[in-house]
Amino acid sequence: MATSVQRGWRTASAGSLPELGILLVAALARFWRLDYHSFWFDEAVSLEWARADASYIWQSTFPLIKDKHPPGYYLLLHGWWSALQPMGLAYNEVALRMSGALLGVLTVLGVLLLVRRVSGRTTALLAGALTALSPALVWYSQELRMFQPATMGVVWAACCLAHAWGSAKTSVRTGWWLGMIAAFTLALYSYLFSAFALPAAGLTLLALWLAPKWKTRERRTQLSQSRPRSGAAIDAAPSRVVAASVSPNRRLLEGLLALAITGLLFLPLARNAWLVNESEGAPGSMFMNFAGNMLRQVQVFTFWRAPWPETLITAALVFFGLLALIGLAGPRHGRPGERARLHFDQAWLLLWLGTPLLIGNLLLAVSDTVFAEDRYFLFLAPFFLWAVARGVVVLGERWRPAAFGAGAATAMLLASTLPSLWSPGMLREDWRAAAQYIADYQQRSPGLPAAVFVHADYTNIALRWYLQQRVDEETLPVFYPYTGVLSADDPESVVAPPVFGLMELGVETLWLVQSHLDGVDDARVVQRWLGEHFPIITEQYPAGVQVIGYALRHRYEQLPTLNAAASYLDAELAPNLRLAACEVLTPALAARDERLHPPSGWVHVRLWWQATGAVDQAYMPSVQMVGPEGVWGERLYREGEPLRKDPPTRWPVGSIVRDEVDVNLNPVTPPGDYPILVGLRDEAGNDVGAKVECGRVRVVQR
Repeated sequence: MATSVQRGWRTASAGSLPELGILLVAALARFWRLDYHSFWFDEAVSLEWARADASYIWQSTFPLIKDKHPPGYYLLLHGWWSALQPMGLAYNEVALRMSGALLGVLTVLGVLLLVRRVSGRTTALLAGALTALSPALVWYSQELRMFQPATMGVVWAACCLAHAWGSAKTSVRTGWWLGMIAAFTLALYSYLFSAFALPAAGLTLLALWLAPKWKTRERRTQLSQSRPRSGAAIDAAPSRVVAASVSPNRRLLEGLLALAITGLLFLPLARNAWLVNESEGAPGSMFMNFAGNMLRQVQVFTFWRAPWPETLITAALVFFGLLALIGLAGPRHGRPGERARLHFDQAWLLLWLGTPLLIGNLLLAVSDTVFAEDRYFLFLAPFFLWAVARGVVVLGERWRPAAFGAGAATAMLLASTLPSLWSPGMLREDWRAAAQYIADYQQRSPGLPAAVFVHADYTNIALRWYLQQRVDEETLPVFYPYTGVLSADDPESVVAPPVFGLMELGVETLWLVQSHLDGVDDARVVQRWLGEHFPIITEQYPAGVQVIGYALRHRYEQLPTLNAAASYLDAELAPNLRLAACEVLTPALAARDERLHPPSGWVHVRLWWQATGAVDQAYMPSVQMVGPEGVWGERLYREGEPLRKDPPTRWPVGSIVRDEVDVNLNPVTPPGDYPILVGLRDEAGNDVGAKVECGRVRVVQR
């Protein structure tokens, strides 16, 4: 007995190897480089909600006023975040992103089970593989937002519906119906567009109820034929969709009851959505830009954001579009008695793809932003890939080599786009890099008190998430004083007071961190006013963010406290102009930079000058990184830098002036230790006097 059980288990395990392989591929893609991308603003909002009390999350997000998304995903992330706390991983990016990666793998599992039940195993394997490799589904599995959980919920709702209808035992059917309710509720309470799938589920129940009539008609057709239709089927035995021992009327009533319960659970949220009625765009017209929107959805569902030439993108659009059309419209032959079921999987695809897209196109009359973002209809991607897989199988029933060639091509095209997801071109808002630069600068500037202004104000959540993990907010306070839309009419009354308040508190360095300024500060009022009044010490450009440092104070009576690696030089480089000290604030870096200012790394150098007498020229510092082969790095010049704002000819005798520059490296600089040489150039641009070494930089391989 035991031997037969073991043999059966081994046989079942071996038979499931393709499915297990697909799930492994899905996991590898979704767990790959989870920490490559910084949390962007929307993800920071998710984390802000997740760290709140569960009751507060519900009370604040359920009305859809404080947040346009319902509380379902935030509560799910709250539970995950709470589970990570005892392990000390509540601020670990990899651990936090694992929640979405796991949901992504569950989505692939749901596709395998759903498609196998409705379309057969061959179609299921290809649909599962394409879902596992879909770049958009992989991307949003790694993002802390509600779009992947909603996708998983919709897929599993369809899967539970199919299995409930096809189960003979009442207890088993009840479990599947309850699963459908739970999956739909998760999707609906995570993302409101998931409601577009509810009519599809209702229409599917109606079609399943009518299926026996189609089956009877099929049998009559078979009896009237002298022999079965030719043509080999790829699927040896498609799974049942209908349980013969249970009446269609009873299954229909059970399904409608399950949908009614789902609707009742969703009704309070739907009411809030109706009352709030927050349209993000102006009214458009139904089916506006229909072809463009649909082609864009095809690309989102397949080779999303592929860095390909335009001709290849067009060809891929045609390829996937044709396969999907064949999958939606092409009849399958199948074995005798299977044709009705195989025809019916077309109904599934048409309903679960067509109904939400129809609703979306109708809603364009209310808001022209229904299709504005790639992620809005992400929950349809698995169903579209199912249609593509079915199209491949339909081709294979006519000519088997076509199935192998088309199937391999679809998988290879999707797989080839995956590496680009973890490339600099896909960086969205690199708040981690912005926070890291500011924190590193301040840790090497013990004598220069600083503060941060975040603009637009609401983006402070994203910066503070990273900054508070590296610098205490008492040491480096973060402010966001500018709210609403700024006008260039009177910046003195709006921008100036918070800055002067910082100066009264003794702040000497101000970091202006800007993002999401469109429609808030189109004229860059804050940046322009600060640039007119204070020297710029550096500018950094992480993806989607701008970081500008300003010296609120740059003249001193004596040297402040410098970092431990500072060089005290006391070197006169021009008449009456001495270099008192020098600090290299980036002692180790890579020659190439992907985060702050691609493609080159920048060495940041702080110079401390002193006028020992009247200076007769507006000298400018020459700062270079040199090696035996020659110059590997040359300083950058900025219009608003300290010695342009306040040239040496204006300095009182004895005063010490803070000057800061960035040295731009050649991206091919070989690893090694290099000196930083500082000199002076006169107003004609000629070198004056000797150059001195003010520190060394280690260029590392990265």
